[in-house]
Amino acid sequence: MRATAGRLDRRHWFLLCLLGSASFFQGYDLNLVAVALKQIRHTFGLTQSGASLWLSVLYLGALPAVFLTRQADRRGRRAVLLVSVLGYTVATGLTALAPSIAMFAGCQFFARGFLGSEQAVAWTMVAEELPATSRGLGFGFLAMMAALGVGTSSILYGPVGLSWRWLYALATPPLLGLAVLRRRLPESRRFVQARRDGLLVEHWRQILQPPNRRWLALLCSTAVLGALTTHAVALAPDFLQTQRHLSASTVGWLVTVAGVPAIAVQIASGPLSDHFGRKVVGCCFAGLAVIGALLFFFVARSPLAFAGAISMTLSGSLGARPALGAFTSELFTTPLRAFGGATVSVALVIGEVISLALGGLLLRVFGNLPDVVAVLILGPVGVIIIVAKWFPETRGRELEDIHGAGSGVSLSGAVLVVPEP
Repeated sequence: MRATAGRLDRRHWFLLCLLGSASFFQGYDLNLVAVALKQIRHTFGLTQSGASLWLSVLYLGALPAVFLTRQADRRGRRAVLLVSVLGYTVATGLTALAPSIAMFAGCQFFARGFLGSEQAVAWTMVAEELPATSRGLGFGFLAMMAALGVGTSSILYGPVGLSWRWLYALATPPLLGLAVLRRRLPESRRFVQARRDGLLVEHWRQILQPPNRRWLALLCSTAVLGALTTHAVALAPDFLQTQRHLSASTVGWLVTVAGVPAIAVQIASGPLSDHFGRKVVGCCFAGLAVIGALLFFFVARSPLAFAGAISMTLSGSLGARPALGAFTSELFTTPLRAFGGATVSVALVIGEVISLALGGLLLRVFGNLPDVVAVLILGPVGVIIIVAKWFPETRGRELEDIHGAGSGVSLSGAVLVVPEP
């Protein structure tokens, strides 16, 4: 890990800090509806099944992100990232004032659209700016910052005891950081070079042509399958409180304490994927998450057992994200990289909506969440199989070597130029 980090200079770390701060609030925002779901349900008078259906509506908010992110491949990564940060901050702040579940879902619909665009562009910039042998570290850093945002929201809701409205109101600080982002955020060198060389594409349909077509199919398939556990994740805190009779404060502490080793795992998983490969690291951690989830819903009964199962699940899912998420940014060519990432995000949303809708229906049939999880957990198992069998290994390879000649411009060894304030 130290050797991987040593390949990054001051400018690389500056870029990671800027993008990491945006990822922090992304994780914070996305976790709020899960951690505070019970309180939100009571505010608006919703049952678990009814909440699942409303959640499926707001998850659809990521669909418009594909249109905004397409502009990142036409006008530049920098401008789209700034618009995305502004948009999701305003929408999240307005969520705190929502008088009804319809208004709540509407605000979160727009917030998640901007969040999807921000995530796609941030990971694209890391892929395009960091050295090939350190990209995993960069992906791991972004994932770690998002996980810290998740943990922060859990602490503020559980141990601190803030209401869900205050939690959403506290998501407005990114507005203050826009001044720094606006003046210091650099444009991607690969995008600038592709535009200079006339390699940008006019029509989005070109992503359906080789070589992007194959990667689009594989990445979208795994995104849908991997998202099938969304229903279980969203209802897990509610499950602990209503069926295992733990307090909201205890649940918050469980997630926080269990998340500490998971954060450490996530810090290491990026460099590990740079050393051992994306496939082996990603699949091993994904398998650990599956085992942890089954233990959580079927075996654990005491707070200590829940903490162990949560730690295993979080370590697996967070550890897998830098390695498997790297494929989305590495496999698409430069002229379509941001759009490809956003398209995969849409597939992820489709999987989330399917999970929430299917989970709600299965909950009515089975009557309990563990049996629903036993069905939905087959999705991540399918991801492991597909990645192991059909994905290429990308660690240590320049993006142009992955895609073939003419797909972009090689910038290995070039210096990242950051505009002066």
